[in-house]
Amino acid sequence: MKERWLPVGVIAGVLFVVNVVARWVAKGIDDPDTEATAGFIALGVIGLVFFAMALYWGRLRPWSRVVADLGAAAFAACLLSIFVGPLAAGEGPFAHGAGAFFNQVWVYAAVFAIGTGLGMVGLIAFAADYRARQLKLFAERAKAHPRRV
Repeated sequence: MKERWLPVGVIAGVLFVVNVVARWVAKGIDDPDTEATAGFIALGVIGLVFFAMALYWGRLRPWSRVVADLGAAAFAACLLSIFVGPLAAGEGPFAHGAGAFFNQVWVYAAVFAIGTGLGMVGLIAFAADYRARQLKLFAERAKAHPRRV
């Protein structure tokens, strides 16, 4: 159990730290355009984490497990980022209204879907995913044994 859920927890922690650091940076910026740019950079970093982990785990595990593990990490990080993140930055979770609160959930879900999806599509395109590697190994084993007549 530790082998599966410890990496998921570490990824959730990394995503939460990225979110909190972005909130602190954005809080210190007075210009709204620059503040939005800092938010987009943070979303890009979060998306890159999903992309990198999909590439790494997609080579070693079936895609259903990769999506489930990254989804669990995204869910935990999203909850932490929505409820604890604003408190760490000195605000309340509902400081900007309920619409902004629920908007964060949808944005996080979209970043998860795009990052993980692009990672898995990249692996499939280069035939480096878990299933392609299994099929390649099967073909090599089938060629190694001559057909019985």
